[in-house]
Amino acid sequence: MIPVDEALLDDADGLGRADGGQALLSLAGAGAQVRRAAWAVAESGLRPVAPGDRPRVLAVAVPPQCGPVVSALAALTAASAAVPVVAVTGDILPGWVGPLDLLVLAGPEGTEPELLRLAEQAYRRGCGVAAVTRAGSPLDGAAEQSRGLRVHALAPTAGGPDTLAPNTAFWPLLAALLSIGQSCGVGGYGPGEALDGLADRLDAVGLRCRPAADAYSNPAKALALDLAGTVPVVWGTGPIAGVAAARFAAALGSVAGLPALSGTLPDAAVTSGNLFDGSLGGAATDSDDFFRDRVEDPEPMRLRPVLFVDDDAPAVRRQVDHVRRVAADLALPCNEVTAEGRDPLARLGDLVALADFTATYLGLTTGHDTGAGGCFADLPGGPARPDGPGRDGAR
Repeated sequence: MIPVDEALLDDADGLGRADGGQALLSLAGAGAQVRRAAWAVAESGLRPVAPGDRPRVLAVAVPPQCGPVVSALAALTAASAAVPVVAVTGDILPGWVGPLDLLVLAGPEGTEPELLRLAEQAYRRGCGVAAVTRAGSPLDGAAEQSRGLRVHALAPTAGGPDTLAPNTAFWPLLAALLSIGQSCGVGGYGPGEALDGLADRLDAVGLRCRPAADAYSNPAKALALDLAGTVPVVWGTGPIAGVAAARFAAALGSVAGLPALSGTLPDAAVTSGNLFDGSLGGAATDSDDFFRDRVEDPEPMRLRPVLFVDDDAPAVRRQVDHVRRVAADLALPCNEVTAEGRDPLARLGDLVALADFTATYLGLTTGHDTGAGGCFADLPGGPARPDGPGRDGAR
């Protein structure tokens, strides 16, 4: 088990020096990134589509390293969508996509090979194309060639890093996708009150979780300390919290190098029953020598339930209370995080922002470089790196 440098958590200058990828600055600027994305949508000339001209399907492709952006879009808009949202993965456009559909390609770099190949296939089929990416990138050019919509929502904010890492591009990509979806009859979130409320919520979390805030008053630092040396099991109580749980588990792996599981209640708990009965979940039993000195024994890895609660309805409360009782019976500490915000989008922002700060603090205090891409960063067919092959869209 890698030890956590607890002293570093209360050393704002030390955190800044350790944060080679400036992840904390990017997270602090999340609200500004949403406002910048809303401005970019307005500059793009996006207009509402008449009901008779709406696409048959909104097909959306986002690189997986950007997080569950499409899942968030679907969760936020499912109840009111007049047009279905379908995720496109890989670099092969499904055979059913044609001139009646709109393909939205969202890439933080604009050089993602899979997105460029999808754009080429869409052009050949006469499919409508919209691109959310950097101005002047190859993907931006492909959308221009198709006479499609171009939204330049990925500009870095003042004082932050020169480029947005894929995992910190979640909010500007989602803000742009929500706006495009709204114009096509997918949900009601777009520039104006909804995105302003999200930006304000992200600003509030950024202030509470800032590096200068002491660990006892900073919820992200406190949660990072709780999760150190454990295997987090992150469960959300509904679609919105489920997306935040998936985002948190992915961030713990990619940013902090910590394996984590995620899911949505009640299904996730039902399918994980045997996991909690196993060696990571059951109370430790050591009967070989009751009187043996255990001071030098390493602390065993244990499961750590983390509950993201978005709805305090009675049925949800019963599920949460049941999970907490089971965890207590197994002598497993359990964390509960309740979302704040006036609407589902703001509550998603509250949960995801806290999760992102927590994963970053945990990574920094265990010696992970936030600017490194990991040992598989150059995997053939993977995302293009700024200094590596694939900048021209080819590998």
